Amino acid sequence: MKPFAITIFLIFNISFLMAQSELMIESQMDWSSSQFQLDITAPIEEEPNQPTGRYKTEQYIIRETPVVTGEVLKKMRVDSTHTISTLVAQDPVLLRQLENLSQKMEKVFTTATGDRKYLTVRYNLSIFPHLADLIIKHTEPFPSPITPLYTANEDFSGIIIYAGEELPYQGNVEQQVLLNPCLFPRLYDSSMNLIHSAEMTDPSALKQWGNAGYSYSYDLTKVADRIGMYPLRTMAYKVYGKNRTDLILPDDVVKKLISSEHNRDLLRQGRVVIILPQS
Repeated sequence: MKPFAITIFLIFNISFLMAQSELMIESQMDWSSSQFQLDITAPIEEEPNQPTGRYKTEQYIIRETPVVTGEVLKKMRVDSTHTISTLVAQDPVLLRQLENLSQKMEKVFTTATGDRKYLTVRYNLSIFPHLADLIIKHTEPFPSPITPLYTANEDFSGIIIYAGEELPYQGNVEQQVLLNPCLFPRLYDSSMNLIHSAEMTDPSALKQWGNAGYSYSYDLTKVADRIGMYPLRTMAYKVYGKNRTDLILPDDVVKKLISSEHNRDLLRQGRVVIILPQS
């Protein structure tokens, strides 16, 4: 199973340079580990001394990395209505901040093709905290708008939501859709009351791992530190949102979550894992 949820392949024509060069860009987002991978490839400059040509090409790629980083990250889904691009349109300063993230990326390797015609530089970026830190605006989690009618008698260590198959789409129950992962998914009850969002999550938890994590596997040992040994398990009821990133949960599950201060704190701490469709 391929773990990456999105793959973007682009060709950048850098026409403002004296010698126009072509960059080939491939990016992948692993939502289970919150790692963004960026590959930038360019033709190796022809030089009598081959190492010199390779060095010049690598330096060229490094110079262009900030611009490429900003452009590629703009395509990422933030929530049910926004992408990074729409946030940039609202706040143009964000684009420069995205470009500056290139300074925080880890350079994994530099490699040439077998024929020595192209050079690829691979980078990795941890979305949490680096990208999330640019988007989070609140300093305290917003309170839940729902007043519990009774007190639950069962406390859990985390929440697992199974959404690994097609689900009815809110607004058109005859349409079955797959959930799209995003930075900050939202959870609702059947009456469309919001029960969990980034704004309702502690900012420190958002920077650590977001308001909800993802897994492509039913083996949850890798997320045990997040959901603990006694998580509440539930099936998602429907998918919601323009970007199809949000989930509607059964009302009996929602009652268990919101009627206990302990369980509400699990939401505030982002101790939620969503099982994604396997690709």
